[in-house]
Amino acid sequence: MPTSHNRVSARLLTLCVALQAMQGQADAVGLGRAVVAVGETMGRDDPLAQELKCFAIQFPGMRQDPELLSAAGERLFRAVERSCWPSPVARADIEG
Repeated sequence: MPTSHNRVSARLLTLCVALQAMQGQADAVGLGRAVVAVGETMGRDDPLAQELKCFAIQFPGMRQDPELLSAAGERLFRAVERSCWPSPVARADIEG
């Protein structure tokens, strides 16, 4: 069973890929590590896993276009950011 430490590591690897992509310098090896880490720790339906998969599929075509790579890196960065948000807590006073 994945630990929260593993999830943090997976997020950090993905964040590294996102930041490199935003600079137009993404690395296929780093992307591979992030894909493996996220795959091992998060479910297939996890939004971060889905966004990373989309990035990885598009990566070969974006590699030669710094603008596309930068935009995709920004989307991946936002996905990492959202994955760190706490889960909403049900509130009986609001939700009934």
